[in-house]
Amino acid sequence: MKPTKEMLQSVPFQYANDVRSGKIVTGKYIKLAVERFFRWLDTAEEDGYYLDHEAGMRVINFFPMFINHTKGAGIAGTPFNLAPFQQFTQYNLFGWKSTTTGHRRINTIYDKRAKKNGKSAEMAGLSLYVMADDDEYEAEIYVGATKEDQAKICWTAAKNFIESPLANPRLKQIGFSTRLKEIRFAGNGSKMMPLGGDSKTQDGINSHVSIIDEYHAHKDDGVKENLETSSVLRTQPITYHITTAGTNIQSVCYNYEEVCKGVLLGTNEEDDTLWIMIHEMDDGDDWQDPENWYKCNPLLGQGLTMERMKKDYHKCVLQPSKKRIFKTKNLNMWVDEQDPWIENEVWMQNSDKVKIENFIKYGCYGAIDLSTTTDLTCTGFLSNPDEEGIQDFLVLVFCPKDTIDKRSKEDRVPYRHWSETNMIDYVEVPKHLEADFSHLINDLRLLIATEGNVVDYNVMEDYSKKYYFLLKCLAFLFDRYNSTQLVTNLIESGLEMLQFAQTTTYFSTPTKEIEKLALSGKLRHGGNPLLQWCLTGCGTYIDPNENVRLSKKHSTKRIDPLITLVMAEAGVLNTEEPETSESVYNNPDAEFYA
Repeated sequence: MKPTKEMLQSVPFQYANDVRSGKIVTGKYIKLAVERFFRWLDTAEEDGYYLDHEAGMRVINFFPMFINHTKGAGIAGTPFNLAPFQQFTQYNLFGWKSTTTGHRRINTIYDKRAKKNGKSAEMAGLSLYVMADDDEYEAEIYVGATKEDQAKICWTAAKNFIESPLANPRLKQIGFSTRLKEIRFAGNGSKMMPLGGDSKTQDGINSHVSIIDEYHAHKDDGVKENLETSSVLRTQPITYHITTAGTNIQSVCYNYEEVCKGVLLGTNEEDDTLWIMIHEMDDGDDWQDPENWYKCNPLLGQGLTMERMKKDYHKCVLQPSKKRIFKTKNLNMWVDEQDPWIENEVWMQNSDKVKIENFIKYGCYGAIDLSTTTDLTCTGFLSNPDEEGIQDFLVLVFCPKDTIDKRSKEDRVPYRHWSETNMIDYVEVPKHLEADFSHLINDLRLLIATEGNVVDYNVMEDYSKKYYFLLKCLAFLFDRYNSTQLVTNLIESGLEMLQFAQTTTYFSTPTKEIEKLALSGKLRHGGNPLLQWCLTGCGTYIDPNENVRLSKKHSTKRIDPLITLVMAEAGVLNTEEPETSESVYNNPDAEFYA
């Protein structure tokens, strides 16, 4: 499709071109969103779509024509003009249409940006527009949030656009009115309401537009699914996810964002009904450099001031407890719930696919962590460094099958999903090794669920032996004070077994070395989401001699796979344990992993 001169001169097109040229500073995913827009233009006719410029501009023009800002120094009482990045999204949402039906191409939006970047006001204005001008009789617009009070923030912004002394009177003149929990449009019977997970009723709804507000805070998709299923009889429903980043990297929001990123990157199947705008810094960007803040704050310099940002930054420098808040809210970064052993953004810089060939080529060490039989139990393998100093880590994690759903609910993580996810998605096997590693390619899962309500050590033994020999493992490290018949069986099978006491003294050196590897980008783990979750619950204990060991932050957290990582690194470093006949439990200075 060839854009007209009028299109090319419009703000949405100017924004796209300015992002493309680098005039507007953005992160990788906004650049990819813009390239996707231009790609859609190139293939519009063959894909069966067209860009209705008038429809795209109509929503943009509605804002200043009918809506005034009702708060904000210097702008209260003035017409609400959408910023260029906002115009770009709304233009695409309402402009792209099917050549067959004339209906909207896009029905789902994922929009992530930092706080104070106009989320609530834009969603409020969008809601008023679709009530009045979307050709949908008795349209129902819902702001869905975890709590009704949160949902009311956006709803109240829309109410103020109508009722404030600074409001544009035209909204009332064309038929808008407000009630206790409803905004009404008389022209077609449309209404807008807040809906929280704690709302007294979620029945009887028939959503036309579902705004999933602050999606990062949603513990599950209950509210979202209720809204989406209620819209099945609507011709052109919209689900609009609007959020900042959060502190739970196993949340439904984080997982959905990963899907969206995959669409932009081309690693997931294209979904041409989904529009994606992710305003965030790039991997490797210094979060303390103000020049990078523009990437996650598209309104910076356009209402949001650098002075305000720097004030918030200096607060987090003076009060480290505020750093997490500054990163999530001001910089739109996903961070961990508590201070982690290794921060998530550092960990994920090491998420290239694990290279199986390196275990064989450079040698590797394994480690076995035998937790209680009802918990996660693990066998990990860590390669020796390659020419660039990079080490690869592969971990086999076992759990009892009968308790997987119960544990998923208790720990609030998708154990069942992991038990159905292929390990090969995170691992690279060269062609000449495909025959030897057919099991890994076809059958190995991120989480291996064994029959029964306890971990079947026979299954764990079989897997451990199989991959010990496949990966040409040099030795397994194990905790001699927690050894079982499994260890005896492995020794009898001819495996080299090295004792390792899980004390602070012996954990310290390999723990520090793993930190260095992660910080330097030399610990390749494939982006395994189970490992990533374990990291969120992993803190450190430091003794008076500055020896370090890993510790769990909470009883529902699991760090067993990370324990095998550190133990295997001890093998790589050839950390030797001094010979002693005395039990370590008789040593008053010993510190134990828990």
